Amino acid sequence: PLLTQFERFVTNGESRQRTDVLCVISACVKVLGQHRALPLVSPWWRSRGLSALLTSLSVSLPGTSLLISEKQEHTVLPDGVSYVLENYRTSELSHALDLFVQSMADLFTPRELGAQLLSLLFDSSDKHVEVLWMLRKVAGQAAHEDMSSICPSAFQYCVDFCGTAPDPDTSHAVHELMVLDVISTLVPMIGSNVAYYMDTLLFPLLQTTTSSSPALQAQAHRVLEILAQQTLTSVSQMLHDNVDYIVEGCSQQIRAVTLHPRVFNILCGAVLLVGRDILVYMDDVVEDTLDVCERLAYEDEEVVLGALQFLEIVTRTVADESKMIESTKGQAEVVDPDPIATAVKAMDDAVASRMLDDLVLTDPIPELPTSTDFESTDDVEPSDTEPDDTAPEGNPLAIKICLSVQSFLYADSSAHQLLALKTVHNSTNALQSTRDLLPLLNEVWPSLVNRLSQRDAHYVTLAACDVIERVCTLGSSWMRKRVKDDLWPHFERILQTSSLRMQRSECTLVKRVLRTMGKVVECVPLDEGMAWTVCVLVVRFFGTEVEPELVELLQQMTVLYGDKVWLILAKLGCVENVQPDTILDIGVSTSIKPPNGICQMLGL
Repeated sequence: PLLTQFERFVTNGESRQRTDVLCVISACVKVLGQHRALPLVSPWWRSRGLSALLTSLSVSLPGTSLLISEKQEHTVLPDGVSYVLENYRTSELSHALDLFVQSMADLFTPRELGAQLLSLLFDSSDKHVEVLWMLRKVAGQAAHEDMSSICPSAFQYCVDFCGTAPDPDTSHAVHELMVLDVISTLVPMIGSNVAYYMDTLLFPLLQTTTSSSPALQAQAHRVLEILAQQTLTSVSQMLHDNVDYIVEGCSQQIRAVTLHPRVFNILCGAVLLVGRDILVYMDDVVEDTLDVCERLAYEDEEVVLGALQFLEIVTRTVADESKMIESTKGQAEVVDPDPIATAVKAMDDAVASRMLDDLVLTDPIPELPTSTDFESTDDVEPSDTEPDDTAPEGNPLAIKICLSVQSFLYADSSAHQLLALKTVHNSTNALQSTRDLLPLLNEVWPSLVNRLSQRDAHYVTLAACDVIERVCTLGSSWMRKRVKDDLWPHFERILQTSSLRMQRSECTLVKRVLRTMGKVVECVPLDEGMAWTVCVLVVRFFGTEVEPELVELLQQMTVLYGDKVWLILAKLGCVENVQPDTILDIGVSTSIKPPNGICQMLGL
């Protein structure tokens, strides 16, 4: 009776009934033993039992997300994929299902049961995912010799599936995930023979490591780790040993007439996993990618997007390499003392010695530079053609990519603009200690500032502010005239046109502009006129949602331009013992109400 009603119990019954039926059948098979249970179970299993069980193993896909782990709070996948099955969500049901599958494997032997499942993989059945789940369970519980006859065929099915072009639908993602899980189970059984499949497996696995699904990414990394274990090496070393094959294969695909965007996903995965050691192989493939960007800029957005993602990852890797080299130099070299501090200390020691010996100082004291001396250099900046000769040369790969990609800052696609901004940011970081930094900044600066004049998507403008802040930090005083003539007019327009009752997007933009100006004031010296304009313009935002960012900006302004900040606050009645009426009109509305204790906040 249990076998006759099995399909109804496991597909439509209540949770308790499903658990009881699976456990009772497993117990009966164990008690009866193989010889007595096999005649009873075999006809039913071959005709109806296996198909009924596969029907009940429907994978749950709530919404558009790929829900694959029973413990969703864990970010790291457990050993093997634990599916949330539609009818087996509770731990009791999952345990009962495992017992049932194990009892069937013991009854038919793993080899026979595996052969039954394998035959279903090569027919027109639509239950491939469920069959793969069963096959992985059987293979995971069986000894290697028990699966030796069917393991090559099952593995070949998985390899052939990986070699096909993926479909964009979610059902294919589930199928792909299950295939990767079976591969990770079968690789130890294949052993050293897995080397014959590497040429077919590497490209699909590298592509999947950049998938939008975290589950697929994690499973692809797991398969690569298992493959690396078979070669007694790490994933990065295994890929590095095959980097010629990977890069050359991708270059050939990039030069092909029918270019598929997945080739750039493969390259992205290779660069991310191998790291900086792969950069020496990147010259030709980067050149080919830049040609694709130029040729298909207005024809194939998907391909160009993949190409830009690859170029962004390359520049990020170059920046990471430069950072590591700088940190290594800092540890290896002895830092020389500050020459100015050494000179001042020597002067102080000499003066003290003369005073102790009752000697008269006859050497004239050098005059300190005055504020007028600094103001006279407002329009003078270091020449673009005279970089620091002592600095090392920058990475030519980062320079080439940055100069080529900056044209996408003018693209219509916001995705292209964001990737171009990230690439420029990475390239400037990669060149920050080189003689090529200032020439590069000079080239990309007009394109960066232009982003502030366009009606871009809100997040593009915010990203542009991030890059501009970094450029001003690296350029320092060299950016003085550029900030005054190019950057400030855009910021001034944004601050003047923003209402005091701002919407959310407008408020976010004003906050970002104030934070960027704070960094600019910290790194780039401003002339007196611009500093005064900044102070007068920003105080209108007292009492609004952006007041915390405004206070931070004024704190930076106070360090160098405290007299201007003090005068404005005095006019607003914030300075003790100073009447606002005694100060002439300075263009600040007296209706502005700064917070109490603002002078103490600013250290005035």
